[in-house]
Amino acid sequence: MHATVTATDLVAPVAEEIRRTAPQAEAERRLPPPLMAALKGAGLFSIYTPRTFGGLELALPEALAVVEEVSRHDGSTGWVVALGYANGYFTQALGPDAAARLFERGAALITAAPAFGVRAVAAEGGYRLTGRWSFNSGAPNADWVGAPAPVFEGDVPVTGPGGEPAVRFCFIPAADVRLIDTWHVTGLRATGTHDLAVDDLFVPTERTGAFSPMGGPQSQRPNALTLIPFFSLLGIVQAPPVLLGLARRFIEEFRGVLATKEGGMGQPLREQARGFESLARSEALVRSARCYWYDAVGELWERVSRGGAPTLEDRTNARLASLNVAEQCLAAAEALYRLAGTTPLFDTCPLERCWRDLRTTAQHFQVQPARWETAGRALMGLDPGSPVL
Repeated sequence: MHATVTATDLVAPVAEEIRRTAPQAEAERRLPPPLMAALKGAGLFSIYTPRTFGGLELALPEALAVVEEVSRHDGSTGWVVALGYANGYFTQALGPDAAARLFERGAALITAAPAFGVRAVAAEGGYRLTGRWSFNSGAPNADWVGAPAPVFEGDVPVTGPGGEPAVRFCFIPAADVRLIDTWHVTGLRATGTHDLAVDDLFVPTERTGAFSPMGGPQSQRPNALTLIPFFSLLGIVQAPPVLLGLARRFIEEFRGVLATKEGGMGQPLREQARGFESLARSEALVRSARCYWYDAVGELWERVSRGGAPTLEDRTNARLASLNVAEQCLAAAEALYRLAGTTPLFDTCPLERCWRDLRTTAQHFQVQPARWETAGRALMGLDPGSPVL
């Protein structure tokens, strides 16, 4: 990270507020506005924003470490901060003047779901958008909504020169979009991952850019992030760093349980060898998964930082490491959760929300078990059979 700035340095000024606000955020199913203001003020929504627009533009591994550290304090907050990748990725589809208008002091929250539920119909000076789409994390707190919209002429989809669907990535002020309250879930409740809808909404051409579902935005300016295919980048930036932060928090909280939990009819947990053994094994699982993941991501980032596109091997390595993060973080937490007995069943115990957030994060489609087959096919030199690699 920049010589004197680390993830801990960036997060430390707001760490206490994140933890203190977490129960309120969970109850309200959104990050409270004062917390959002504090996060922006600390630069946490600027980590991916290009310096041209007042952002920090951290290298990918450095930005991921920030998300991991935020997630150690609260999973929902970490998930929303992770959305900042949109600032450096999707906005590359815009010209510099249009992109600059999206940011205020380098900080903006753009919610953008990879769901193509919106139709764009060409109109004079822009496009008219109609549709509804799901899984818009951060929607209640968003400044802008990013919508990848296939272009239609009437009911006929428009295609490009190679026969691929023509898609415009559209940026819409959040106030112009209808939020549909659908996010009633087990964990990550404060992410506000609701449905959104628009009905014949006009978006000027300058707030749209060319976008490929497989390749990402057609970049208007140099940016290493846009050399990474969309689904490969999404598999790196969202679930894995949140899982690592949550697993670290789970282990920290379990130490307190190990030190204080009485054994009921048996001996106290602190006097049982299995408590210490499970703690040590869980620590090793999370640390090793973390090292493997940052190593794989670092190799990929080094290549794109030099201007090269990531190879299939780079993408496969990052996918394997991300899947491993999900499995090992869950395994570590599961072992400790079982040992903690009834303690984590109560919502007064930090382990309770941490457990739910971990399980919910691991349900993300990018770290689902089906992705192992995709990576395995690539390892054998076969067509992966899926763009999610």
